[in-house]
Amino acid sequence: MRKITRSMSLLLALTVASCVTINIYFPAEEIRGAADKIVNEVWGEGAKKGPDEMAPPPAKKDPGSGFYQLLQPTNAIAAQDINVSTPAIRAIKAAMKKRSGELIGFLKAGNIGLSHDGLLKVRDTSGLNLKQKGQINRLVKEENQDRKRLYKEIAVANDFPDKTSEVQSIFADSWRKQAQKGWYLEKPDGSWARK
Repeated sequence: MRKITRSMSLLLALTVASCVTINIYFPAEEIRGAADKIVNEVWGEGAKKGPDEMAPPPAKKDPGSGFYQLLQPTNAIAAQDINVSTPAIRAIKAAMKKRSGELIGFLKAGNIGLSHDGLLKVRDTSGLNLKQKGQINRLVKEENQDRKRLYKEIAVANDFPDKTSEVQSIFADSWRKQAQKGWYLEKPDGSWARK
């Protein structure tokens, strides 16, 4: 009877000790660091110093007795390395970087603005000839397609394909934050203001 009680106690202790809850979180700060780096690469300003990887938030300790804590599941936070170097992502970044020279000229002139959702919009075509208007429309269309593909590829490469909109929102902040003085930024209500 003692052996059975001891065995059952040992089995119960092993079962309780092995209860671990793994929290997978959306790594917003890591994505923000990657977004800042990519925006710098695309616009050719060079990489700004900043944390590439932020430590996950510390696990909170539950108050209570040691035995009570032993019975509760332990939380483990899975830190995630952000992958922004797949062949598809590199190809998208290269296409965007190649196009950036033409876009920056139109951004400085105020013809194109940065929308609130991380994309570009044609803002003003007055004073441009037909060829320039066609060029702006083509550039904005190609850039927006690449940006959407970039956001999706980053989400897929990092195993959170359902978080593409969150990735886009983080990139929108980075594009706007790193815009040059004098560029037009769209407000959420659709109006424009110079940075």
